[in-house]
Amino acid sequence: MKATAKRTLTPRAVVLGTAAAIALIGGTGAASAFADDDGGPAPKSSVQLTQNERHLDDTAQDRTEVKAGKVSYDQATAAALKAVPGTATSAELDTADRNGSLIWEVDVFGKDHKSHDVTIDAGNGKVLNKHTDRDDDAAEDAREAQALIKGDKTGYGQATDQALKAVPGTVTSFGLDDNDRTGSTVYEVDVLGKDHKSHDVTVDAANGKVLDQHVDHDDNDQDDSDSDDD
Repeated sequence: MKATAKRTLTPRAVVLGTAAAIALIGGTGAASAFADDDGGPAPKSSVQLTQNERHLDDTAQDRTEVKAGKVSYDQATAAALKAVPGTATSAELDTADRNGSLIWEVDVFGKDHKSHDVTIDAGNGKVLNKHTDRDDDAAEDAREAQALIKGDKTGYGQATDQALKAVPGTVTSFGLDDNDRTGSTVYEVDVLGKDHKSHDVTVDAANGKVLDQHVDHDDNDQDDSDSDDD
């Protein structure tokens, strides 16, 4: 699926029972061979997409990933927070470029006041990889995360619930961000609607109100560029 503000401190429609969620997440305690490893081979999940399934437009990619995935955004986020206690600032259902693994990428601002990237298997909820952000922008990212978390009064659970009330369907990503116009803290939530279209929903992180929702037309970018060349 398309990237959703992963540089920013960026449920499925069918809600699984609590027992099922616990069963899925329970396996995350066992560290995988990739845990805390910034290098090495790409984590391989229990679900892989074919080459053809990896090269689709945004909405078609969302449909393919949602159909193949077995773990919802809230289960993946819970698994990430179990591995790295803190505050989840974003989660995204995605496909790894190198091996087609279907994964959830979850960003967590840890209780150690550092930003962590946690990769969750979208097929079984296990932690495939986790590492601390140590790039040149790590300190700046941490400051941004703290500022956004300070402005968040709803939490990702309430924000995504409100997004799903506005657009029934399946959450494919969420992320904390700054509103470009007002500077306030918002949740940007991507939903694959029951109408089989991808929707972008903006939720006020201060009160949970939906500020904006629209159909994502990014799929047409390539077509538009092609037509401009004619």
